Amino acid sequence: MARYEITVETGNVDNAGTDANVHITLYGSLASAGPVKLDDSRDNFEQGATDHFTLDLTDVGRLETIVIGHDNSGNKPGWFLNRVAVTKGGDTAEFAAYRWLATDENDGRTEVRLTRQR
Repeated sequence: MARYEITVETGNVDNAGTDANVHITLYGSLASAGPVKLDDSRDNFEQGATDHFTLDLTDVGRLETIVIGHDNSGNKPGWFLNRVAVTKGGDTAEFAAYRWLATDENDGRTEVRLTRQR
């Protein structure tokens, strides 16, 4: 097991937030972990917000890609995801999205695969 600190930044555009259930899957050099629901006691994924989650998951090795998305539930499920950072130990992987995850925006997808930026 490894401890992952996951930071998710929602865009600051109109109706960017979502009430849908957000999930993430980690893919690394050794294994994959997930999908895992990202949720805590707060109202997560609101417009312009940055949310932090701590998860104990299978050690995936060097994190290479993630899949993040939502189940399209709730009143306004569309979500504008800016970026995700995942830290394990002293290593932080950054993933840029800057796109809608919504059935009625862009390509209509509610899930996206992102490759590590650095």
